[in-house]
Amino acid sequence: MITQILDYYLCLCYNIFMEIKIDGLICRGDRVAVAFSGGRDSAALFHRLCALEEQLGIEVLALNVEHGIRGDASVEDSLFVKKTCDNARKRLLLYKVDAPARARERKISLETAARELRYECFFRAIDSGACDKIATAHHADDNVESVLLNLLRGSGPAGVKGMENSAYGGRVIRPLLGVKKIEIDAYIAQNQIDYVDDYTNFENDYSRNFIRNEVLPLVKSRFPSADSSLLRFGGIVSQDDEFLTDMAKGLVAVSGGEGRVTVPDDYENKLPVISRAIILAAKAVGLEKDYEYTHVNAVIGLIKTGAGSKIDLPHGYVAVCGYGEIIIFKETLVQPFALPFDVGVFDLPQGRLTVERVVIEKENIGKAAFFAQKQQDGVLFVDEKAVPQGAVIRNRREGDVICKFGGGTKSLKDFLIDKKIERHVRDCLPVCAVGSNVLFVAGVEISSAAAVRGECAYKITYEKQSEEK
Repeated sequence: MITQILDYYLCLCYNIFMEIKIDGLICRGDRVAVAFSGGRDSAALFHRLCALEEQLGIEVLALNVEHGIRGDASVEDSLFVKKTCDNARKRLLLYKVDAPARARERKISLETAARELRYECFFRAIDSGACDKIATAHHADDNVESVLLNLLRGSGPAGVKGMENSAYGGRVIRPLLGVKKIEIDAYIAQNQIDYVDDYTNFENDYSRNFIRNEVLPLVKSRFPSADSSLLRFGGIVSQDDEFLTDMAKGLVAVSGGEGRVTVPDDYENKLPVISRAIILAAKAVGLEKDYEYTHVNAVIGLIKTGAGSKIDLPHGYVAVCGYGEIIIFKETLVQPFALPFDVGVFDLPQGRLTVERVVIEKENIGKAAFFAQKQQDGVLFVDEKAVPQGAVIRNRREGDVICKFGGGTKSLKDFLIDKKIERHVRDCLPVCAVGSNVLFVAGVEISSAAAVRGECAYKITYEKQSEEK
């Protein structure tokens, strides 16, 4: 305690200008909105950036989110922020959200709901053109808390390494991440900066508050250098994670809302790389938060269960074991459809089907190589006479069968499995059928009964939605 008091007064005497990180975070001409809650940390950041505004060649404004959590006290904090901005003649972006309602709706903690809504407001401000970047007041002590909190939650390296100076492609920046809380307190005192206290910061219902108010003080009473040790640990993990993540990038491919992770034959010897590839794929398709390392391990477990196995991930995402790969995507209900077969362009739930009447040159009739080449390009040709009145274009159904080339019929399900088409794709593919007899599966194959035997044919082209995006 004595050491902390001495540190405080040293800061008060010598830390006249709070050293914040600018290089690589802020460029001349940027419009930087400070996430201003009214608390001492964000008040200090707002004051400091305003003082540097002319020197840096930037425009400073503020952004405040009223979360609907603390009733009148929360509203009063927002009014304090507005008054501060008015006095400083700075623009204020003011948002009001309902965090308790979000928490109930999604069955998540109030803390998580508030964070989700806050960041939605951040990105709305940027996307609307109101600002270029959001500056948050996270500091070194917050980073210590993050490392310990994520470690106790069982997070992987991405969480345990702590926060970084910028996130979300540089849209959110943390200029104070290298500044200690005690330095901020000294800066507040030196400059006589007004701020408000959020009483919920002193309540231990929230996990981070419990770490800050109870756990860390107890740890530091026995291990005085715990802060620096935890940050050093986070730095070491960060370096290792960066190296392994670079290796993992070579295993990830993203297309049309699907993240695919190639699974090497010797994957058990490369689990640190595979796990990072899974995280990269999840983030690439929109699953940024609320997954834990247990989810990653469960996805890895799919590899052993074989193609077609599936697990649920947070926020409606799923992971499916494909053929030599893991596919991560947001699951949507397959919309059933059925319409009469005809010439034209059909916009279906998962893609666009084009049916054209064409004439096949005589030298190509019966020429397997010609049709095989077209099939590789996603184009099928069906004999006009093979499609009778009453044929429909629809989803596949239980009991569907298809005539194989070489003779015999096979259930459509087994046929598509043999073709190594993943389960979530099978249900979306349009088929043309008469009853349960399938004449073709768009983009995949035709029945032998529909093979071109004359000059008049239908050209079938299917563009999956994932290919159009």
